[in-house]
Amino acid sequence: MQPVHEWHAAPLPADEAKRLQLLRSLDLLDTAQEEVFDRVTRVVAELLQVPIALVSLVDEHRQWFKSRIGLDVCETARDVSFCAHALHSGRLLLVEDTRDDPRFAGNPLVTGAPHIRFYAGVPLRSSDGLVLGTLCAIDTKPRTLSASLQASLCDLAATVEREIVQREAARETRELQEADRRKLRLSESRFHTIFQRTPTGKAIVDLSGRFVEVNPKLCEITGYSADELVTMTFQQITEEADLPADLQLVSELLDGARKTYTLEKRYRRRDGEPVWIELSVALIRDERGLPLHFVSVMHDITSRKHSEEMLRDYRQELERRVLERTCELTSSRTTLQTITDNLPVLIAHVDADLRYRFNNQMYREVFGVEPAALRGKYVLDTIGAATFERCLPYFRRVLAGERVTHEDIVYEGAPGRIWNATYIPEYRRDDVGGFYIMSQDITETKRRENQMRSEVMLDALTGLPNRRALAEQLALSVDAARDEDVPFALFFMDLDGFKSVNDQHGHDTGDALLRQVAARLKKTTRAGDLVCRLAGDEFVLLARGIASASACSRIAQDICRAIGRPFELGCGEAHLGTSVGIAMCAGGFDTSAEAILADADRAMYEAKRKGRNGFRFAPVFAEATTPAIDDYRHEILTMRN
Repeated sequence: MQPVHEWHAAPLPADEAKRLQLLRSLDLLDTAQEEVFDRVTRVVAELLQVPIALVSLVDEHRQWFKSRIGLDVCETARDVSFCAHALHSGRLLLVEDTRDDPRFAGNPLVTGAPHIRFYAGVPLRSSDGLVLGTLCAIDTKPRTLSASLQASLCDLAATVEREIVQREAARETRELQEADRRKLRLSESRFHTIFQRTPTGKAIVDLSGRFVEVNPKLCEITGYSADELVTMTFQQITEEADLPADLQLVSELLDGARKTYTLEKRYRRRDGEPVWIELSVALIRDERGLPLHFVSVMHDITSRKHSEEMLRDYRQELERRVLERTCELTSSRTTLQTITDNLPVLIAHVDADLRYRFNNQMYREVFGVEPAALRGKYVLDTIGAATFERCLPYFRRVLAGERVTHEDIVYEGAPGRIWNATYIPEYRRDDVGGFYIMSQDITETKRRENQMRSEVMLDALTGLPNRRALAEQLALSVDAARDEDVPFALFFMDLDGFKSVNDQHGHDTGDALLRQVAARLKKTTRAGDLVCRLAGDEFVLLARGIASASACSRIAQDICRAIGRPFELGCGEAHLGTSVGIAMCAGGFDTSAEAILADADRAMYEAKRKGRNGFRFAPVFAEATTPAIDDYRHEILTMRN
């Protein structure tokens, strides 16, 4: 006779009533599947190689699956639920063989379908620590789970937890919006005034691309009236050649791959003429994260584009004319010298052995050598070994018969100037016997380009580097950590209490407060550190050369103390805090810029959940291959605890 195994239903948590009230208010139960949750369960199933992965929400009499992989039913009774036991688990409930565990040996889900033999479940907590459900992995055979995979499962649960916390915050926001309805109407009135009167084109565009609302400046740019534009889509007035790139960026917005984008493209005006615009687009989502519409801002850059085109045409025409005249006057050196000596361009003729055959007077100005003295001399001896090494690949290409342009050359004779050189092959019958060099000074053009690039990299409100600058510098730091063993730390900061100040005193006061925060962060950090403003009240510090968790802790404490001091406003004092998430990167860790930023972001949310105005470290689970890396990981884990 077979032995009878018992099983035990999990006891109710002490905070059961409060837990159920919150769960039912989040609009998660009995809702459609969502990619943000399904993406996590797919990763769990693939990472742990299990047939079943679930996001389970524990209701009063049932457990309901918000996301499920490998299971046909959408809910089971709570009294047979493994996840109900996980409500009492601090971090991870791990059952390696259910038949060896008296709590589950006789459970109908073990003795019958789906025949659970292995279970690993991580509690999903609200911002107040209430356990709403679990992220769990299930197998039909016993198995063990390495510490690394346990940590990865907990990290994935933190992603689901963050989504739930965001929805919890969204619910609180909806309640606040109900109380602040009058303030919202005033805000909408201000937005309408700004929308209509600013000197840039603005539009609200629905998800299909149709203009919903446009301002007078956009009508001026396109030549259409507002009544005409609201019957059209942006696709209809976009130049056909520019449309694919625009649609690709729109798709990335909708997929969540980016939050905004900026693009230079052409509209076709009502009169048929093209107009160049710089387009900036943001996607507005509702409180559930669903896309609502796009907000677009357009600057007319037609004049700048025409200037760039004229400059490009001028350079090409100059090259063409010089080449024509050089070819025509090869037999008359005196005439050729006279013409080229009066052009503000370095002009030379070089043979196949890379010896000069001709130089104009600009060589005396730049290199301090008489042009006639250079004839028969090697190019290497004039431009220097370092410059010659950079130019040699281009010389080889032109001698192979290719017309080549070489950007950003700095000659040793003129270190403060930047040149653009064109190398044109000289054909003698069917062979290339040498080539012509025309180098134009583009120092001022590069200066303007660099100035424009610097402006694009700065946050207009605080003057700090913006998200684009952070992405560039963070990618360089990750490469340096991987290739050159140069460590760094990333501090993700979110202001505590800023929203209440902003709502109470208005956006102008909020902007002034953000500028003070930026100034304090710059003063608190080292001169070589990069302090950036991402958006809203989020700031990031990139500190290079930081190799220990204790150093990171001191920096984070300095930041919290600096932000914790009262801020002087025109209406009185403001008191803020900051929650800081810290992610570290050193040699031996293989990661990406996006991953380490996400790690710091998650650690910041953990700091908020732990009480705000403090800091938390992101987990470190790299495979250590040397004692130094083992010590590094141990110190990080010690600081986290």
